[in-house]
Amino acid sequence: MKKLLFSSMLVLSLGLAACGSSEGDGDKTKVPASEKSAEAKTISEGDIAKLYTSPKKYKDYSYSFIGKVFTTPEKDDDGVYLQVYADPQKSEHNTLVAFEDPDFEVNDGDYVKIDGIVKDEFKGENMLGGSVVAPLITAKSIKVISYVDAVAPTIETLTSGEEINQHGFVVKVEKIEFAKPHTRLYLTVTNNTKDKISFYSHNVKLVSNGTQFEEETDYEANLPSIQSEILPGVSSSGVITFPAIDASTTTLQVNAEGYSDNYDLDIKPFIFTVGK
Repeated sequence: MKKLLFSSMLVLSLGLAACGSSEGDGDKTKVPASEKSAEAKTISEGDIAKLYTSPKKYKDYSYSFIGKVFTTPEKDDDGVYLQVYADPQKSEHNTLVAFEDPDFEVNDGDYVKIDGIVKDEFKGENMLGGSVVAPLITAKSIKVISYVDAVAPTIETLTSGEEINQHGFVVKVEKIEFAKPHTRLYLTVTNNTKDKISFYSHNVKLVSNGTQFEEETDYEANLPSIQSEILPGVSSSGVITFPAIDASTTTLQVNAEGYSDNYDLDIKPFIFTVGK
């Protein structure tokens, strides 16, 4: 395997100048005796900030994290080499990762779950002349995961399945998921009429305890959207995101509007009550 000094492209993409280097065992950083025990060989949540200022202190520690790849991965016959933000929401905690599987498929922008070992540290200088320190990780396993699993895992779910049918214009609420960055509403709209119908996500509101929530698109999530114009005989499913709502909420009202090209059809608002 490579010496864990990644190829020049990967290092340069970190913004490090040519003076950067990987330092070996000559570093004399001392690890407190309390941290030499078997239980201290895993990076804890409280150690993460320190890992990124003094990676060598945690050499040979296990480190599991979820991150985002932000350069094109490199490969050779021995493996694949990544540059990852271990704090993808803030685009912080630059981390260099090597994985001994040249057939592993991963791309720039992918979210990944990594279990690995702190192998060494990279020290260098950024383009502004400031010093940069990044941990070098050998990965035992890497899994490509979705944005939702990485950044917005579900805290609570209100399951529905209720549908309202008006003259063949059918709206079905599948479920509502609460997460920290947003709230997700899953809907399916079906056109069983003879004419084209229209359904606009920005007309959908959530109501809780007298407070109205409007669509707030989470573009980073790249979730499927409901088509705004739906032809006869067609169904369209998608997810609408709203601001984060308290996950302890037990009941939400969904208010949606739809329109038909047949103006003789009286399409009233679709109103659902979704609760536990």
